Amino acid sequence: MKAMSWAVRDWTFGTVLRYQSGAVIRVPGSNNGLLTQLGRGPANNPALWGGGATYVNRVPGQPLFLSNTDPNCHCIDATQQLVLNPAAWTDAAAGQFGTAAPYYNDYRWQRQPQEALNFGRNFKLAKEGKVNLNVRAEFQNVFNRVTLSSPSANNIASPTANNNPGKALSAGFGFVNTFNGAGTAPRSGQIVARLTF
Repeated sequence: MKAMSWAVRDWTFGTVLRYQSGAVIRVPGSNNGLLTQLGRGPANNPALWGGGATYVNRVPGQPLFLSNTDPNCHCIDATQQLVLNPAAWTDAAAGQFGTAAPYYNDYRWQRQPQEALNFGRNFKLAKEGKVNLNVRAEFQNVFNRVTLSSPSANNIASPTANNNPGKALSAGFGFVNTFNGAGTAPRSGQIVARLTF
């Protein structure tokens, strides 16, 4: 029983888990130049926030994402597919404000859960617990979930498809940047030892 007691005691476990809806995607700004004409655009406002904006109009009945993409399906080839539907938006008419809100609850990118786990053990190195060694292993993205950076949603006038088959996309409305691993957070871990006396 002494050996069993030594084997199972003084272990520590911990987790940090975060699950939430995907981040909202901002509605594209209008290209009609209304705020510049009104003297309220970025060139007319020295404030740090860069002036106002008016947004494009949402087209009723049009899906926000392309038919072959669902942000949470884990089936997107971000190097070859655009994910946002430019037909879901239309530019505001000249001289008019857009009717869309800046954000919509159903216009969200993929859920990106964050899961961290650690386990360790305390070793008593001296009598009366005056010297302790704690060895702990910590892991981030324990289940090695694939995450993608948010898609480019700035300009509905640039729905560029891949004109170079076999090469990765580099721009367009709904482009997801994967260059040099952008947006990814692969599983990682570290071992920590702490001596207290």
